[in-house]
Amino acid sequence: MKTPQLPVASPRLAMRLEGLEGTARKFWSYAWHGERLDLHHGRSGTDGKRESRTFASAEDAGAFARKQVAARVAKGAWSSDLAFESSTWEQVKGSVRVPGNSEQDDDRVLILSGDVVVPHELWLDFRQGIFALDDPDAPPFAGLIVRGNLTVEGCLFNAENDFGPFLQVHGHLVATSIAIGGSRLHVTGDVMTGDFVAVYNHGSVHVGGALVARTVASDYALRVEGPVDAYRYQGQGSKVFAVSDGVEASDDPFDVKGVFVPEVVAGERVQLDKARSLLSAGKPISRPAFTSVRDAFRKLVSKKLAEPDKVKSVSLEDKGLTSLPEELFQFRRLEKLNLRRNDLRTLPEALGQLTELRELDLRGNGLRTLPESIGALKKLRVLDLESNCVWRLPDSLAECVELRTVNLVNNPYAYVRRVFGGWSQVQLMWDFPEVLTRLPKLEVVTFHGTPLRTLPRRRFDSTALKSVTVRKSLVTEVDPDLHSQLTVSVEDSAAKAAGYVGSWFRPEYVRLETFHDAKSGRYDFTEVLALLGLLLRMNIPAAAPYVTAVENFREGSQAIVRDLTWDGLNAHHVQALFTALRDALGPLGEAYPGNALIAGLRDVFAVHADGGR
Repeated sequence: MKTPQLPVASPRLAMRLEGLEGTARKFWSYAWHGERLDLHHGRSGTDGKRESRTFASAEDAGAFARKQVAARVAKGAWSSDLAFESSTWEQVKGSVRVPGNSEQDDDRVLILSGDVVVPHELWLDFRQGIFALDDPDAPPFAGLIVRGNLTVEGCLFNAENDFGPFLQVHGHLVATSIAIGGSRLHVTGDVMTGDFVAVYNHGSVHVGGALVARTVASDYALRVEGPVDAYRYQGQGSKVFAVSDGVEASDDPFDVKGVFVPEVVAGERVQLDKARSLLSAGKPISRPAFTSVRDAFRKLVSKKLAEPDKVKSVSLEDKGLTSLPEELFQFRRLEKLNLRRNDLRTLPEALGQLTELRELDLRGNGLRTLPESIGALKKLRVLDLESNCVWRLPDSLAECVELRTVNLVNNPYAYVRRVFGGWSQVQLMWDFPEVLTRLPKLEVVTFHGTPLRTLPRRRFDSTALKSVTVRKSLVTEVDPDLHSQLTVSVEDSAAKAAGYVGSWFRPEYVRLETFHDAKSGRYDFTEVLALLGLLLRMNIPAAAPYVTAVENFREGSQAIVRDLTWDGLNAHHVQALFTALRDALGPLGEAYPGNALIAGLRDVFAVHADGGR
């Protein structure tokens, strides 16, 4: 994807600003004549003072004029060409489409009609700039409505995270950059800008048309009705992805440092507050050219590719990869490969080409399975699969005859639903992978937080075995003779099973949109019931006598109800949800006749199915 080409405003040859300084309204203007600037300033309504300044070059004169304009706008001045009208909130509130901010009927709203050009930054902060008050006792300005297209030849800026005047544009919006926090932005048409930063807390962005930007960096989702074209960073340490015509190139991520300037990058995160400050000062936050993870890797290994057999170790840790660079498989003598903390759900069969591999670190990927070709890694000694969603190991793993250490801690990890694409697709490792028992040199195997329900039905072949540890599983029975090689903790199985209820039966996994289509008004409880079935399978019989499991279901139900009805609405959705859950216990409970957990859940769900009665 090419970086979007955005319009660049031509330098202004003349401009007049006015604004409040204390209680006095003053003006300042310039006229640019090559190396000379003619300046005019003073109190509004007076002749003011005129002066001329000559600079070494026209560029220096223009730079001085732009700096002066920026400084005065920052103090609250605005272009005198802007023909503002004023209305009350009561008069316009029926046509305002932004979320409310406790506006009062006598609050005032500024209005600009027609296609408007703001020849400088536009500040969206209460009592600042265009929202400054002549009379400090007058009702405040709640926002700005532009009844046409709006062009801002500078940054559209809001400094306060918690609040700010709204901006509603009835046409399209074009701005050099956008950097907002608590202000609410609603544009009926398209938005075209350079760098776009939206800092959490209480702000909102709604674009009725398309959004075209150089970059978009935000820690909350922007609502865009049309297609998006931008390099998008969605906060919380995520990667940057190129989005073209609304389609995200998820297989080609960018590190934040490959897109944003060092001043706004801390570790793997974009510091949004700092980015907003730089944009407000007219400074760039994105690099002139962007480098993806793959491009960075190619650049890194370009010299090594000349002699690929000399490369023994490669680290691609924390790169947001969803697939592996093809160049990686040219390093046929590779002995150590670090792929920690990416987004690899599967690995290619080409992995088997790395036949010299000794160590393979796959922690924290959401990996579901291993390729059959892993059996070709005859020299592999260490296989680290911690914090993934591995639910099976291929039989070919038995061919890894040098394998000594296998780490299967925390499978599945926290993002299991996202990894599988829904609860109805989730697969878990219920049975101990017996392929591990056939590894001749195995020394250490660790299961911790993996929902195993059964242990191997054969003894380990390895005579070098040191420890096989199974903790926080769902295992309830151990054969002291067959399983003498294992250290198994069965006493924590009930707590682990009930803990899954506390972790998964929560508002973030049972949202209204997961079971109700607002457009059609139809319910679909497939995902919610799949979650219920999964939790029952995990808890029966491991969590008997089920006291904690039932209580976790009760607390989760109450939290879900609170989340769904926080605004006093949706009580009918709550009843529909818990009626479906209660009724599903019939067919789901057939596999567990007379089970106490099923009986307890009928009471828990019935409370909310009956409207809390």
